[in-house]
Amino acid sequence: MTEASSPTAAETGETHLPPQPDTPAAQDWAADAVRDLTDRLNAARSYDEAAGLLDEVLEPTEGLLAGLEDFFEAAAKTAKAAERQDGFDLYHDLQSAALTLRRLGEDLHVAVDRMHALAVPRRRSWQEAVADYYAAPSAPSHSAPAAPPAGPSPGRTR
Repeated sequence: MTEASSPTAAETGETHLPPQPDTPAAQDWAADAVRDLTDRLNAARSYDEAAGLLDEVLEPTEGLLAGLEDFFEAAAKTAKAAERQDGFDLYHDLQSAALTLRRLGEDLHVAVDRMHALAVPRRRSWQEAVADYYAAPSAPSHSAPAAPPAGPSPGRTR
């Protein structure tokens, strides 16, 4: 396999360690990781595969969302350590962001299961089946209906 045709990290599912903090690549590492995850989700070939990727973000203790919540809580503690009014204000803003992420995780706690469920065909209700039956056009008749007999029916008396 040549360099140009080697699979990308998104195709292989490989996870790369972040670059050293003193390198220019360190600034974009987190954003690149999220973009890679988004690209993998967009390329998912099944709802089950998409659910697995969604779980990487929404897993309550080890997922990306939980990591972001921890990040904002740590940033809040750093701001509070300044012991200045603007540090306390920033602390409250960052704590609010962490709380928003926690609530988002709580709101989406069944999203992975719901994504898995999309892989199973939905069963039609009886009402939908009846509506589909009557909505379907009837097969056209290829012959004209027979004309009624001109005289009285045989075997019938008055």
